Amino acid sequence: MTRPDIHPRMQRVMRYRYMIPAAFALVALAGCNNVLDTAPSNRVLASQEIVDQPSAEAALNGAYDALQSSGAYGLDIEMLGDLPADNLTWVGTYQFLGNIEDNQIAADNPEVTDMWVALYRQIDRDNVIIEKVPTVASIPDDAKAEIMGEAYLLRALSYHNLVKFWGGVPMPLAPVTVAQDASKYTRASVADVYTQILSDLDNAEQRISSTDVFRANVSAVNAIRSRVLFYRASTPGANAAADYQGALDAANAVLAGRDTLTVPYPDLFSANGTETADDIMRVRFTESEENDLGYYYQYEGRFETAPTTNLVTTYEPGDLRKAWSIALRPRSTTRYQGMKFPTTIGTESPHVIRLAELVLIKAEVLARQNDLAGAVAEYNKVRVRAGLAPHVLGVDVTTQAEVLAAIEKERRLELAFEGDRWPDLVRLGQAQQV
Repeated sequence: MTRPDIHPRMQRVMRYRYMIPAAFALVALAGCNNVLDTAPSNRVLASQEIVDQPSAEAALNGAYDALQSSGAYGLDIEMLGDLPADNLTWVGTYQFLGNIEDNQIAADNPEVTDMWVALYRQIDRDNVIIEKVPTVASIPDDAKAEIMGEAYLLRALSYHNLVKFWGGVPMPLAPVTVAQDASKYTRASVADVYTQILSDLDNAEQRISSTDVFRANVSAVNAIRSRVLFYRASTPGANAAADYQGALDAANAVLAGRDTLTVPYPDLFSANGTETADDIMRVRFTESEENDLGYYYQYEGRFETAPTTNLVTTYEPGDLRKAWSIALRPRSTTRYQGMKFPTTIGTESPHVIRLAELVLIKAEVLARQNDLAGAVAEYNKVRVRAGLAPHVLGVDVTTQAEVLAAIEKERRLELAFEGDRWPDLVRLGQAQQV
């Protein structure tokens, strides 16, 4: 099979990858005294962006558009969450991806830069909305609340993606309009970033009324809060017991009345991103606004990454998740390709967060609270949907350590290729070992 060197999709990706907008200057210019008074070239002044309800809604759509970037949910959040770990291996021609697999990551690695720029571009758009919308008197109060609430949730989401991958990061909470705005930001502590994320989620909860899974919505606020507290519990200096309990409470708020996983696993990743009962929040893609996931994972596409042998052999016989997510590549009996995102045209709508993740968060918290029976009952929900026999406490698993190991395995298999493996290894203190 002939693989073109530069596919039309890659031309789009490369255009974004090598742009350095003002958001990237947050690090490049921090501490520099001689900064040009230069306005970013890829946006208009904030005073001209939001003047009424239609322009406020357009600005919010722009914030969602940033989530579709190849540096965000269009590729990098998922790929860079698995490639440095033990789920993906580099099989292509982009050496900078090979460097990521080997954890030899230079500061100017273009894939890492792409993700950094995309997340700060998204945050800057949220900041414009949060600062400007309250000043526009013509916007009705209910519309104003919804627009701002969604922006707060999106900002919380992007900052959590940053803190999961980088630790403490610069934390602008106002629009960056000139280079000098960027130069004043230095790296915030991990604790301060988490405090801001939770504050943003509180502000979102007070305002959001949407139930649209393709936007920030009511359920997503508690779901992301559960994830945030779950991760914060493992950071140095955290009150782990309180954070785990908070994560459990937020998960239960979402799972109430819907904690049975009834949607067949393949239906979660349909080619056209069809909404399912397990969805909490997704990023919508179409043929004109496509993602690069299947294109990078499949042999018919760019095929830069492939499932590791270790991942392939970790699935138990008959696991429906493996049958859907991994396939032998053409004309090979030993080499694999990732098929979770089933097209190379990028019309799938990947999840920001879905029900099974909350079930597994609940399972792990219960295990850490020594409710082993409750923990096993929870993670069995993902096993049963995957076509596997449920574990029996005292037979398949007995100790707290064994239950936690089983949950770690289920998180790895259930969420494979969705960007959670490397952050999990860091959270669990296993990154060096793995």
